[in-house]
Amino acid sequence: MNLHRRNNESPLEDIVRVILQELSKTGQNVGYRAMRRRLLTDHDINVTSETVRLALSVLDAEGVHTRSRHVFRRRHYLSKGPNFAIHIDGWDKLKPYGISIHAAIDGFSRRLVWLEACSSNRKTEYIAHFYMNYVREINGVPFIIYADKGTENSIVRDLQYALRWNHTDPFQGLSSFIYGSSLRNTRIERFWRNLRCMCGQTWMDLFKSMTEHGILDTTDDVHLQCIRYCFLQLVSKDLEDVVRHWNEHRVRPSRNADGPFGKPDVLYYQPEVFATKDFKMTLPGNVDGIVQEYCHAPTANGVCDEFQVLADHIIQEHRLLYPPTSRDEALELFCNMILHIDEIDELTYRSCQHV
Repeated sequence: MNLHRRNNESPLEDIVRVILQELSKTGQNVGYRAMRRRLLTDHDINVTSETVRLALSVLDAEGVHTRSRHVFRRRHYLSKGPNFAIHIDGWDKLKPYGISIHAAIDGFSRRLVWLEACSSNRKTEYIAHFYMNYVREINGVPFIIYADKGTENSIVRDLQYALRWNHTDPFQGLSSFIYGSSLRNTRIERFWRNLRCMCGQTWMDLFKSMTEHGILDTTDDVHLQCIRYCFLQLVSKDLEDVVRHWNEHRVRPSRNADGPFGKPDVLYYQPEVFATKDFKMTLPGNVDGIVQEYCHAPTANGVCDEFQVLADHIIQEHRLLYPPTSRDEALELFCNMILHIDEIDELTYRSCQHV
């Protein structure tokens, strides 16, 4: 009956067609054995493993190479040019000690747009202040803003909507601010690792050591106010150095990432060298009124008015060194401040008991 056990493969055209069909669906990450099983069970295609292996080496050469290295096929980040996509987020590793950090980074050049330390990165007026400072600096509006779904971004979202409302591009108005998860906000999330290496871990270790030795009580608001009063300006100075060092360092090419490589400042200010342009959009008018109504700059030392009065009184009465110029001086100032505040509390308590 002219039956054969071996040489009874389906036509090659049918095999290639079905493999391409599977590659366009969920078969782009499976090997030749799993692909052969799909052909047999789902499509009734009779084919040998060797034929499938050779077909995949031609039809999906990149996938075969990736699977042979036992790595996943990575997605690629794309930003067209400077100010096309600005990623904003907050860093909370110092938040238990009273200091919060907020930053924004340009997706194309990886240039830090702002990096600020303040009493809270959850206050909407603070984030709006950082945003509007940047808008006035570039005299334009970023094309797209990426952020997570935090309430602190609400004013920035509304300002971005308003400033981009009358533009005619596809991302104007409501499309100019995009909420997303941390996995999508890759540029700024990746920077947090570098920030921790550059200075963040040093401050984390210092404050944790103070907590472990009983110097700092993170549950006492007075201690947190005092931490900001003594250390916030030093942290801000370190962040200024981080911005300068980061924007001047050279981003090296990576085999897992596409896009331009080089110094962020060069990529940002000279996009023509990399065959692109600055994507900032024009401002609709004067923004000074917006700044006065919706934005509020955080205080330099991050404390409330009552604590500022008390701290100034202690500094003048006991002739303490302020502002400190090093971590050791700030630590000594913190210990003295807490000591004198405790003395004032004790005197106040005794006077109340006497009355």
